[in-house]
Amino acid sequence: MKHLIIILLTVVAIPVFAQSDYIGLGNKQYQLIDRLDIRTQHDSLLGFSTVKPYDRRKVTTSVQYIDSLDKAGALPFSLSSTDRYNIRRLLMDNWEWTTGYTDSFNVRPVFRSFYKTPADLYAVNTKDFKLVINPLLNLQYGGANDGTGSIYQNTRGIFLRGNIANKVGFYTILTDNQERDPAFVRNFVTQHDAVPGAGFYKFYQNNGYDYFDARGGISFNAAKYFNVQFAYDKLFIGNGFRSLFLSDFSSNYLYLRISTRIWKFDYENIFAQTIAPFPPYGLDGKRDMRPQNYMMMHHLSLQVTHWLNLGFYENIMEEGKYGLQLSYLNPVIFYRSVEQQLGAAGKANVGFDVKANIAKTVQLYGQLLINEFVTKEVLHYSRGNFANKQALQLGAKYIDAFHIRNLDLQAEVNYIRPFTYTNFDSTTNLTHYNQPLAHPLGANLKEFIGIVHYQPLPKLYLTGKLMYHKQGLDSAGINFGADVFRSYNSRPRDNGFFIGSGIPVKSTTAALSASWEIFENMFIDLNSTYRTYNVAGAPNSSTFFYTIGFRVNLQPREFNF
Repeated sequence: MKHLIIILLTVVAIPVFAQSDYIGLGNKQYQLIDRLDIRTQHDSLLGFSTVKPYDRRKVTTSVQYIDSLDKAGALPFSLSSTDRYNIRRLLMDNWEWTTGYTDSFNVRPVFRSFYKTPADLYAVNTKDFKLVINPLLNLQYGGANDGTGSIYQNTRGIFLRGNIANKVGFYTILTDNQERDPAFVRNFVTQHDAVPGAGFYKFYQNNGYDYFDARGGISFNAAKYFNVQFAYDKLFIGNGFRSLFLSDFSSNYLYLRISTRIWKFDYENIFAQTIAPFPPYGLDGKRDMRPQNYMMMHHLSLQVTHWLNLGFYENIMEEGKYGLQLSYLNPVIFYRSVEQQLGAAGKANVGFDVKANIAKTVQLYGQLLINEFVTKEVLHYSRGNFANKQALQLGAKYIDAFHIRNLDLQAEVNYIRPFTYTNFDSTTNLTHYNQPLAHPLGANLKEFIGIVHYQPLPKLYLTGKLMYHKQGLDSAGINFGADVFRSYNSRPRDNGFFIGSGIPVKSTTAALSASWEIFENMFIDLNSTYRTYNVAGAPNSSTFFYTIGFRVNLQPREFNF
């Protein structure tokens, strides 16, 4: 990782321009940004939405421009009163990057220092230094009918963000967490020796987990068109609910992200250090350093027309014991060529994505991932050769569905062939801290997802999800390609592998949630989930669990797998 630090220090020496931090993944602002992206069609800042999180300054500038057009009566589409409310809230939450914005939600400060705006507990606003400090809290309590009994989430923490002289942005998020989860989540923890999305944990009371989560980073513009972020956090590549390239399901990792945005191009270079697969912690009584890998990614977005965006993606995972190879730092090289020249044993993937905004109410999107491409096997796909390791996503979003304001629908299908994301050396499979880096279920599956978002009142958020998947599991230890932690060389044969091969399992998840925003970024939550997981030849299994809670400046804790 020292090479990344050297690059970072070199770039720091270059004059920098106005820079902010990033809007955290899962923030309520993303739903509004999605809606405005579909509505505007031609806005290039919102159009480049494939790689997340979003730059706070760029999003705020674009949304404020839309707000100014709306106030002048020059907006080529209509906004609902709830949209206008959400826009004002977004501008208020990101006040440091607004111009001449006056908040219509004035409140009386507490002790003349706290909550000068409803968005922030404490804020500093000077010429060369801006700082926001907010508490983090998520208290949920409920029950599950799977023998767990009571379940809970107890998260407390602090969030700081700001910038220095409008040139260097920074943020840090610190939380302390205790939780007791439904049985299927605890089974995941036992199998992977990691809490979903968090990683390392300690046992807490009866069937509970205790873990600390720390994230943070700095960012700056190295030149007019070049933005640099150095962070320990997560990224997401895609426009869907799932990502076949890189999701935010796994634990945090250290990365250097260089974004180049010019003309109709947005080009992302990502260099990350990940944790390679490791055995259960502490079995031998030792505290050894966990094995490390290096993950490099390129993603190029092209705004072909005002409504169509096309993307090209490639990544490679290399074993960390050889260190970071400097050849991969070339921002315009093709990774597979470098790998072959080095004689490396890493795993390269390429992919394509598309996003099309149609009629200002519909967005179509998709991803195609190619983990391996053998022409003769692609031409004879029906043979089901193991080398056909590809994945496909197709999805659609429909906002203001059926002319109902702020009723947004989303439908998505994902097909992932057996052995996708795997290499002959399981060390360089697409995983991090014993968790998948792309789809949380791994591979050898087909999945159908339906999501409803409805905001009938400005403070009321309703969400419904219906998810179904069919997957082929290993049979008697025989590798059928679902487990992304195994080598594809452990397969029993070369042909006859299709989605669902192995022991078929069918699972349906139905979830409903309602959140009332009693104060800015302060919610009362009601959540309920019904999940079935039926393995062929075994008794059917179903779980119902629910929670009620109180949440401040945090996104809901969800288990969508």
